[in-house]
Amino acid sequence: MTELLVISTVTGLTTVAGALTTLFAGEPGTKLMAFYLGLSAGIMALVIVADLLPAALSGGEAYGILLGLLVGVVMLRALHHGMDRMSGEALVSARTEPTPAHWRQAGWMMGIALALHHIPEGIAIGAGFEAHHQVGVMLALSMALHNIPEGIGLAAPFLLGQLRRRMIVLFSFLVSLCIPLGAWLGGIYFTTSPQAVAFGMAFAAGAMGYLVFWELGPSGIRLHRLSAQFGMLISLIAMLILHALPG
Repeated sequence: MTELLVISTVTGLTTVAGALTTLFAGEPGTKLMAFYLGLSAGIMALVIVADLLPAALSGGEAYGILLGLLVGVVMLRALHHGMDRMSGEALVSARTEPTPAHWRQAGWMMGIALALHHIPEGIAIGAGFEAHHQVGVMLALSMALHNIPEGIGLAAPFLLGQLRRRMIVLFSFLVSLCIPLGAWLGGIYFTTSPQAVAFGMAFAAGAMGYLVFWELGPSGIRLHRLSAQFGMLISLIAMLILHALPG
């Protein structure tokens, strides 16, 4: 459990790293963002196919696995929809150029939604560690890559809203703690039986599948198709190398 909490905390802190990138270097170009998104999407997709689904199928019943997949997809879809609405509705009332107050409100709402979004991601990491150490590590790596663009996006409206930099860093840190919280919950509740572990694996696969096919992949392609595809290719090579290593 200690290793799980340490790794999940480091994973969460990549949100802070993304926010710091925006604060001190500005928002990265579209090609770099597309590469990050493609890399993250590729690793997640390969973790689903090569690790999560085989682990779930080896230890659980079909109905439990299907239920886990469905719950993962529905939960992430609901949270993603809520995030879009919360960050967007803060600016609806501004018929002209949004004021700093509107941007700050959008940032707070986006941060709250992002915190809720991080909890099931942490649960996926916790469940992954319970199935196999390598699965948990790969999940943490893919989530870490995913969190960097999220941190960049979180800091941007606060900068436009002229919020103090130390407050932006503090808020992004608090948001990042939701991942170890979720990992702790996953490590507790997905250890009771082989069926519970299989459900956790399926839940993680469903949640990550939603992120890959409805969020990360399309976003990367929209930003810059070739850069996103290059990121996916690098992720494939990296995963082949990691799975070829002993242990």
